[in-house]
Amino acid sequence: MKRIVILITLTLCFLTESQGQTAKEWLDRIDANMAFMTAEFTAKMTVHHPNGQERMFRFVSKVREDKFALMEFVDPPRERGTRYLKREGNLWIYFPRQDRTLQIQGHMLREGVQGGDFSYEDLTESRELEEMYNASIESETDTTLIIFLEAKDMTVSYPFQLITIDKVSSLPVQQLYSGIGNTPIKEMIVLETLNFGKRKFPTKMEIRSLLVDGKWTKLEFEAIEFGVELPPDIFTKESLEKKH
Repeated sequence: MKRIVILITLTLCFLTESQGQTAKEWLDRIDANMAFMTAEFTAKMTVHHPNGQERMFRFVSKVREDKFALMEFVDPPRERGTRYLKREGNLWIYFPRQDRTLQIQGHMLREGVQGGDFSYEDLTESRELEEMYNASIESETDTTLIIFLEAKDMTVSYPFQLITIDKVSSLPVQQLYSGIGNTPIKEMIVLETLNFGKRKFPTKMEIRSLLVDGKWTKLEFEAIEFGVELPPDIFTKESLEKKH
C-alpha cells in the first residue's frame, strides 16, 4: 500500500509539473532528445507505393548538425555505393555504376529520397525546433500535449507543424507537416523509441503522404551512436567519390 501511495504521489507531481510547462519549454525538452551535434547510424528504409509495390533500402550515414552529412547506400545491390554528400546547403549524389556526380540545390533538397516520403533534408540534418519555430499549446490531456508550430522563416520545408507530444518521454508521437497556407503535406507516426543514455530517440517511424493515397515510407534505425568524432575530411568530394 505504501508503494502504491508513493507511485501515485510521484505521478501527480509529474503531471502538475508538466502542466505548468510553456510551449517553448516543451520544445526545449524535445530538442534535448532529438537534436544532436554529431551522429552515425545504420538505417533501413521501406518505400510503399500506391500500386502496392515496396522497395527496401539500407544505408549508413554520418551527420554533423544541419550543415554536413555523408550517406551511403549498402542495399539493394543495384544501389550499393550510391552516396550523398551535404555541405552547407548543397548536395551532391555520386553514382558508382556510372562513376558520375550530380549536384542538386534549392527546392530539389525537398524531394523524396529514392522516391520515398523522407526528403534529403529530413535525412541529412538535425536542427532545433526552438530555433526554427514559434510555438503555442493547442490542447492537453493527462498524457499528451499538442503544440502548433509556425516557422520564423517561411522558406523552410515545413512552415507549419502540429506535434503531439508524449509527456513522459518528451518525444513527438505524431507530427503533421504543412506547407504554405497551412496545407497538410505529410503525417509522421513514431512506432518505437529507445533510450541512449539520458537521451530518448525515435528508432522506428512511418511517414505518410497526404497528397498521394496509399503512399508511405517506414524508417528504422538499426544502429545509432551520438556524439561521435567526425573528422572534417569526411565531408568532402574526395570521400564522396572514393572508390572501394
